Amino acid sequence: MDLESILKKLNLETEFVAIAILAFALVAVLVVNRRRIQSWFREWRIERCLDRIGSAQMRDLVCADGLEGYYKIDRLALTRDAILLISYKPFGGNIYCAERISEWTQVIGQKSFKFENPLFELENQVTALRLLVGDAPLKGYLFFNNSALFPKGHPDSVLNPDTIPDELMGEHCENPNAKIRAAWDLLKAHQTEVPDTSGFSAKT
Repeated sequence: MDLESILKKLNLETEFVAIAILAFALVAVLVVNRRRIQSWFREWRIERCLDRIGSAQMRDLVCADGLEGYYKIDRLALTRDAILLISYKPFGGNIYCAERISEWTQVIGQKSFKFENPLFELENQVTALRLLVGDAPLKGYLFFNNSALFPKGHPDSVLNPDTIPDELMGEHCENPNAKIRAAWDLLKAHQTEVPDTSGFSAKT
C-alpha cells in the first residue's frame, strides 16, 4: 500500500471517528434533556392548537381593571359570534373542580395542591375587557393541555385540545357581525395606545 492510500484511509477513519463522536454527543444531549425536550414539544403543540382558534388573535392585551390596576390578558380570539378571552393554565394531573367553589385541587401521584378557582379571575378579566367594548359579545375560557384530567367533570368554560368546539376554529369564524368587528377594531387600537405599565405590575 502506497503512502497516498494510507493517508486516504487515515482520513476516512478520522472522519468516521469524528462522526461517531458527534452522533454519540447528540444522543447524550437528547437523553439528558429528554424531559425538557418533551415539555417544549408539548407546549409547541399547545401553542399551535391555540393559534387555530378564531379568525384573528391578539396577545398580552393590557386593560384597566376599574380599580386603578391593570390586567394583562393572555390571548383574545375573534370568532363569528363573540370575542373570546382565553387563559391558558399549564396544570397537569387530576383536577377536581366546580364552577363556584373557592379552590380547585390538583392531584399528582400521592400529592395534592390547592389553587384559587381560576374562573373568578377569568370573570374579572372579562369584566375589565367589557369596560372597553361595552355590550359586544364576550366569552371567557380556561384552556388546559391534555396532561390535565377532570375525573369529576368540569365547567363548560374549561377547554382542552380535544374539546374545542368546531365553531371556534378559524375556518368557521369568518365574517363576524358588525358589532363584534367594531369591538375588535377598538381593542386593536387600544393595544397600540395602551399606557406604559412598566412602573407597576399588571395582573394576569
